[in-house]
Amino acid sequence: MQTFNMYVVITALMSAVLIGLGAPFIAMAVLVYRATAARLTGTRRLALACAIAALGVAPSYDAYAGPLPIYVRLLRGEPVTFAAAALSLIATWIALLTLAHLVGRWRLARG
Repeated sequence: MQTFNMYVVITALMSAVLIGLGAPFIAMAVLVYRATAARLTGTRRLALACAIAALGVAPSYDAYAGPLPIYVRLLRGEPVTFAAAALSLIATWIALLTLAHLVGRWRLARG
């Protein structure tokens, strides 16, 4: 449990780097969200946009617990195990989807 907590803290502290490196994916997610307004329902649009953003933000850790997005490690030619990448991607997608729902509710409540 202590190792898990360590990774959560490291990821939270390095979130600006992850968001900066994932900016192209986040921009693509926003474009897809807006472009699919007439084709998909709100929940499916949000799930698709969060999945695209998660592709660019999902962290992969090296031996020193330094998080970088998975796609950066793959572009560098560094080894990334499928199981770890899939777990990170799913966890990131769930976190982004939850955060998007909370922000949506907050904006709705504000009027």
